[in-house]
Amino acid sequence: MNDGQTHFGAWSSLRDPLSIDLLAAEGFDWICIDAQHGGAELADLQTLVQAAHLFSVPAAVRVAGHDAGMIGRVVDAGAAAIIVPTVEDETTAAALVSSCRFAPRGTRSYGPTRLSPRYPKPAPGNVEADPLCILMIETAAGLKNLDAILATQPDGIFVGPYDLSLSLGIDLEVLLGAGSDGMLADIARRCERAGVVPGVYAGEADLAMRMANLGYRFMPIASDTSLLAVAARNIVASVKG
Repeated sequence: MNDGQTHFGAWSSLRDPLSIDLLAAEGFDWICIDAQHGGAELADLQTLVQAAHLFSVPAAVRVAGHDAGMIGRVVDAGAAAIIVPTVEDETTAAALVSSCRFAPRGTRSYGPTRLSPRYPKPAPGNVEADPLCILMIETAAGLKNLDAILATQPDGIFVGPYDLSLSLGIDLEVLLGAGSDGMLADIARRCERAGVVPGVYAGEADLAMRMANLGYRFMPIASDTSLLAVAARNIVASVKG
């Protein structure tokens, strides 16, 4: 993720491996399975992750909270990255980063329980065996403590602009439209200085390109639900118009 390129992803909220299969076949750089606001349950995750892996597309999972045991289960399901919502302080950040990494870098428990021979067992001590740990900044408190959170050395920061604008009490367009002098550009610069890759939720191509120009290096450009809704709306309009 830190190769200097911009990685455009897809967001999946549907509880169906076919949705992942369709997205992965189309060339997205990565896919995030949303287990916070989406339909996926813990029991679904291994099947959903494997659907992405069939096309060699890395699958991230946004977990619902900060529970280290649950994060461990998601990691064991094969997630290449863990996206953790609503991180607001250094202590929480450090614990989350630790839960994604084997000793001596962290406290991740070793449990190679995946049964499929397609996947090698993780190798403790090998940095490549650890999933990416990506922390979400989406509140005023998280923004205030951003530098301390960055000091815990997560692999990435993922800005949630919708919740961040609500928490700051400002209009979303004010947050998104400030350009290189605005808050989002400042967050990206601070991440880069700390050696942490900045990402942001975009959800559509034009906004993603604006965010890339501000220095963000990974973002979803579409979701399965929005793609389905737009396609349905367009086909209905074409015959009823």
